[in-house]
Amino acid sequence: MAGVNVPFLPGHVMHDLTKTNHRRPQTLVYKLDCAADNLAAKPVSVDEETLAQLAPGMTNSQSATSLRRPTQEEMRNTYKPAIQPAWLKHDRQVLRFFAYYQEPVVECPTENFRIRNCTIQYYLEDGTMQVTEPKVENSGIWPQGPFVKRHRIPNGDGFYSPDDLKLGTSITIYARTFRLLACDEFTKWFYEQASMDIGVEEEAPMDSFFETQVWKKENTSRKTGFPKEVMASKEYTELKLGGNRKNARLQQFLENDRKVLRFYAHWDDPTRYGSRQYFVVHYFLCDDTVEINNAYARNSGRDPYPVFFTRGPLKLAPGLTHTPGMIERNSRMLRPEDIKVGSFIPVYGREFFIYECDDATREFYKGFAGEDMQNIVVPEEEKIHFQLKYPPHTTGIGSEEDSLGSCLQLRPKPPKKDLVKLMTNSDRILRYEARCDNGLPEDAHRKFIIGIFLADDTVAVWEVRQRNSGQSEGKFARREMKINPETGKAFTPGDFFVGTRCVISAMQFVVMRADEYTLKYMEQNAETYPQSSLGYLAHKLGGLPQKLEGIAPTLAPEDFRDAVRSSLGFDLSDQELVTILRHCCNEETAEIQLPVLYEYINQAQGQ
Repeated sequence: MAGVNVPFLPGHVMHDLTKTNHRRPQTLVYKLDCAADNLAAKPVSVDEETLAQLAPGMTNSQSATSLRRPTQEEMRNTYKPAIQPAWLKHDRQVLRFFAYYQEPVVECPTENFRIRNCTIQYYLEDGTMQVTEPKVENSGIWPQGPFVKRHRIPNGDGFYSPDDLKLGTSITIYARTFRLLACDEFTKWFYEQASMDIGVEEEAPMDSFFETQVWKKENTSRKTGFPKEVMASKEYTELKLGGNRKNARLQQFLENDRKVLRFYAHWDDPTRYGSRQYFVVHYFLCDDTVEINNAYARNSGRDPYPVFFTRGPLKLAPGLTHTPGMIERNSRMLRPEDIKVGSFIPVYGREFFIYECDDATREFYKGFAGEDMQNIVVPEEEKIHFQLKYPPHTTGIGSEEDSLGSCLQLRPKPPKKDLVKLMTNSDRILRYEARCDNGLPEDAHRKFIIGIFLADDTVAVWEVRQRNSGQSEGKFARREMKINPETGKAFTPGDFFVGTRCVISAMQFVVMRADEYTLKYMEQNAETYPQSSLGYLAHKLGGLPQKLEGIAPTLAPEDFRDAVRSSLGFDLSDQELVTILRHCCNEETAEIQLPVLYEYINQAQGQ
């Protein structure tokens, strides 16, 4: 039976009865995410000549040269042609034109025609064309989309080619005339490379329907052009009929969520005690709201309230109503184009000056308005610290240091005392005799004793008793720290010496003399009392011996003062005269011995 040829007819087909696997082989599989066949490769027949060429004795160059010629001959007819066909050269290349045609509208009182925009695509690989109409919302035209399916569109005796498509011209496709307006960038590049004239672009005309739709869409989204009452009534009617509340700013929120413009501003308060105040202005692009925060400086003395203007829409010209329920006048809200560095923005009667913004805001304005805003340097005002004066001690309770402690601390502490000074000078008192110098004749003969307590530098004044003076003797000013009106500070022991003038308890005194203990103390502490230092006076009177040659060796104190004034040009104080008399006069007389004084001067000058 194996050698008998049986015709391939029904009933004459022989089956292998010994076959157990009757499955059909799978020929199509997926490899590397693409469809491929699973057919077994055909075995390659290798003849003896090929095996001889691949022998080990033959070099690689010889085998490659011998095998190259038949391979090139076989592949000559299978390689890409020198002139590529259109389906290979222009594979997936499409010319796109934007066009329109005019369609008449009958039995409509608002329009006579309608402009229908289309897109014409020309496929270069096979010369086919397709016309597509984009969908227009609420146009009443159905269906929209593919207007002419893809195929070769006849043009007279032939078909349309790229030479027939030119901007600014009209073409007729199946009794409809299309006006070519514009094209995409690839189409322009193709015509330029092919040295073909593409024409001149035109603007798309607008019909009454499109203008009405654009106007309605603009007013519905932004709620402008209609009165506020009309828009509110329209929205109420739609909700009453079962409609939903439209979110006109949903797209703005989705595009600008978490995008905030930050500006830095200041406001000069024009009131009497006003000053410059700094603020940080935040503008939220998602809903066009504004937030203003205070930027207080350290130790500004203002209450720490961070928010100046709560986040919300900022009116440029806000108005007030006389009674509740009245409709406020319409005011334009603040927009990004109103905020610029170097300009002012009104905030409820305050003019805020914008002087700086952050980097993100600067980049936003480059794309939004094409402006590169630069920060403005605001000169800082010179800060002057006013030293407050402490209140005067007028209560009479305690000392002035006690009152000062109440001003410096909430819980005052007793003033600290110098215990070493208090213990070493506890029994030391400097006494001076003084008289009134107020120019009143009834006070001309009054005498006082000024006591300086070295333990705590306090001062006390007593009046000396005199018969028939009309004044009561005793304490004139109690012992306490006295303030020198000329310096504003407390009196120190060095402020008192013979001849000085001082004001104590509103009474002006002239110090006439001092006791022996006071004079010795002053001479022992020459750094505090330079008028009692003989060495200091010797240097001061260094040029006196040459000026007073030929004068008597003794002079009275008044004559000596006049001689010093005429020769050296300055006056000696009473304390300086007392110091010279204590060292340069005889005990029996009150005249100054000039030779003794000259010796002191020569010793001071090192002669």
